Amino acid sequence: MKIKKYKAPSMPEVMKQVRKDFGTDAVILQSRQIKSGGILGLFKKNFIEVVAGYDPEPVKPAKKAEMRQEAPVLKREMVREEIKDTPPSKEMEQVYKLLEAQSRQLQLRLTPEEQLIYDSLIHQEVLPDIALNIVRSGAAAVSQEGSSTLKQAVHKKIEKRLEDLELGFTYNDKVIQFVGPTGVGKTTTIAKIAARMQLTENKRVAFITLDTYRIAAVEQLKTYAKILHIPVQVAYNKQEYREYIEQLKDYDVILVDTAGRNYRDDAYLNDLADWINPDQVTNYLVLSMTAKPKDFLDIYGKFDAVGIHGLILTKLDETEQYGNILNAISSYSGIRIGYMTNGQDVPEDMVDPTISQLSRIIIGDEQ
Repeated sequence: MKIKKYKAPSMPEVMKQVRKDFGTDAVILQSRQIKSGGILGLFKKNFIEVVAGYDPEPVKPAKKAEMRQEAPVLKREMVREEIKDTPPSKEMEQVYKLLEAQSRQLQLRLTPEEQLIYDSLIHQEVLPDIALNIVRSGAAAVSQEGSSTLKQAVHKKIEKRLEDLELGFTYNDKVIQFVGPTGVGKTTTIAKIAARMQLTENKRVAFITLDTYRIAAVEQLKTYAKILHIPVQVAYNKQEYREYIEQLKDYDVILVDTAGRNYRDDAYLNDLADWINPDQVTNYLVLSMTAKPKDFLDIYGKFDAVGIHGLILTKLDETEQYGNILNAISSYSGIRIGYMTNGQDVPEDMVDPTISQLSRIIIGDEQ
């Protein structure tokens, strides 16, 4: 490996020298801020000193498993430790970012175009392993076919993954229960679905709420029921719940608002499962698109054990990251998305997603 030291008043000037000698394949090995020049030790100026290296005969890429184990990872903390005595500056921040970017490239072995699309997927909160697999398979398709751009190929790979996703709000039972954690918008979503059923399907709809933990939730559903001219019952126990289902049997559909509580509480999930008979009801899990990827998958896994027939995804208007959709279908099989909601207006703010639309928002092409 060829190694050379550079010095200039700013980072852009240093990098210009590095690129002139080593091109874009240079690796920054060390950087620091120094003082130089002056007269008799006075009037010294700040400079950026960088040690860069270039290997004209790089080692051939290892197998994937070896790459994951051996690829160097230059952490931000390691860089800060190396120059901990140097006061922070914009130039230093540029060094940190450059080191991190180069570290990722060393680790992933991606071209600049591949890295750009990979970073876009990561920004969309697609899990790293999934994003890397999609980018590499897209690049392989371009290499083999040569008839499309990498971005077009990645779109196709995402759509291919989405092919197993079922779309559309369907139900085989009179009783439809909506479950999910707190704060995801279950009650408003139920009102939207009820209004749509009345307007487009001419259904006779009734409400039952089991969410007696929050008085506001009961009052909210009663308000929607009054506006939509729909009967509503409040069940405080399993016996009342069964009785109300019997009382409302002449209605076409009974929409049930369940209590939203901590999904990590096993007692709550066991109690919910005890109230639900999967053979007699259709269960929709309501999840917010603002949830962190790990939480999103954890929540789905917890409720899937109770028995879930489909998803309602809410709060699309409150986020710009939609990778949770791709993460979910890559982690669990048999997922259905009934509706997606993008606002508080009833019943307008509902979306019937398509595969093409989902692919575009996942890669960040549109809201």
